[in-house]
Amino acid sequence: MGRFLGIFINPAFVQYEGLDRVFDNLQSAGATAVVTHPGVARPAADGKGGRFPPLHTDGYNRVLGRELWGKRELHLQTFRAFDPDPALYADTAYAPTARPVPDDMDREVPARIIAEAHKRGMQAHVQISPFQPPGVRPEDRPICVDGAPPRGPLVANVACLNSPQAHAYALAAVRDLLAHYPDADGLFMDWVEYDAYGIEGCFTCFCPHCEAAANGQGFDWARIKGDTMRLWDWLHALTPRELVRSRRVMRNPSELLERLTDAPGVAEFLRFKADTVVGFYRQVRDMLNGSGRPRRHMSARGWPPPWNRSSGMDYRRLATICDAVTPKLFTFDYCALPRWYGQTLLDWNPDLPQAAILDALVEWMNLPDDIENRSFAHYNIPAPGERHPAKLESYRARIEEVAAQIEGRARCLPFAHAYLPEPQWEEMLALLRDSPADGIWVQMYGYLSDTKLDILRRVWRTEAG
Repeated sequence: MGRFLGIFINPAFVQYEGLDRVFDNLQSAGATAVVTHPGVARPAADGKGGRFPPLHTDGYNRVLGRELWGKRELHLQTFRAFDPDPALYADTAYAPTARPVPDDMDREVPARIIAEAHKRGMQAHVQISPFQPPGVRPEDRPICVDGAPPRGPLVANVACLNSPQAHAYALAAVRDLLAHYPDADGLFMDWVEYDAYGIEGCFTCFCPHCEAAANGQGFDWARIKGDTMRLWDWLHALTPRELVRSRRVMRNPSELLERLTDAPGVAEFLRFKADTVVGFYRQVRDMLNGSGRPRRHMSARGWPPPWNRSSGMDYRRLATICDAVTPKLFTFDYCALPRWYGQTLLDWNPDLPQAAILDALVEWMNLPDDIENRSFAHYNIPAPGERHPAKLESYRARIEEVAAQIEGRARCLPFAHAYLPEPQWEEMLALLRDSPADGIWVQMYGYLSDTKLDILRRVWRTEAG
């Protein structure tokens, strides 16, 4: 078996293409592992079900690389592939949505994916987003430092990680999943972190649950809130001069350290969020260790640097708990992030020029590009075949940073997204192949056209240069 290559399979593609065809394609590409989720789907009328692929706020042009029921974009009605155990959720305010799988659908598809992977000598993992309970209650939603819910882009409806009810549901959901897929080699957790899709998400969470948790852990909540509020106020009163100065600070470790020294509550806030995320992973690790079967793998999937600092994905500490860390290199999202953050800053500071905001944000986020006279119109989720503006070298720096943080205590397996033009897909694979990463995951089979599968097969098997 060659270097690690994992591919995410949405069960819908097995339903449409057939198990053998999907796995023949994966095996020919050199896949050594798969990850899937416990659901099955069927086409739905427009306006019903959910768009597939999902929009990610405003990715209106995003389409699949492979046909699904004869289309590259469609609406799907999805069903949980197993009946949840109601006893596991008896002490929580949440319960999984009860929607029986129709009789004409094969609910065993996820289990067949796991079995087929093992038959072909591959690992098989299952994915779960445990902090997305159905119908998140208002009292469990994340809150900004100003006391309001985030108004920026919301890609996922995630509950506060410190909500006791959401936390109880998350643990129950993990137990439920493991009980129904005991043959899975590993657990892939997603969205066990704070939001970072918009600038307001970086200022969550200041709900009563977080305050209680922070006080219980010995954090100085008053200092955290006061220093974070001062940063919030500064961002509401920006000037072109301050934007230029901020770019210098980002390039000058001494000046950046001075800023953090003057606002220790901000660094403490980041530590508190990391403690929350790491604490949940540790609970799940203990659950896996006590499950009565040989050690299951656990992977931590989340934001890459620099956003992971705000989201709580402390890869250095997670590497002592997880078998692998998998920072998401979803370049189509990162093409839009400067505009998503920038529009909020412009709303707060209407006199600032777009170009000055974007120049600062591109530097803050390490997303260098060759765009001149930057404007929001340049920063969108690209259409199929449209080149992504950020230079791929910046992603090498992200991988190197994560690899240095974990120091070999866990595998570094970045999650590469195949929604890229074919030339850039080849460039990204070569960059990852030659990086310090121990392998890669690919999101997902549905974006891997036959041409992109050929590129993956050819590039990943080539010796690192």
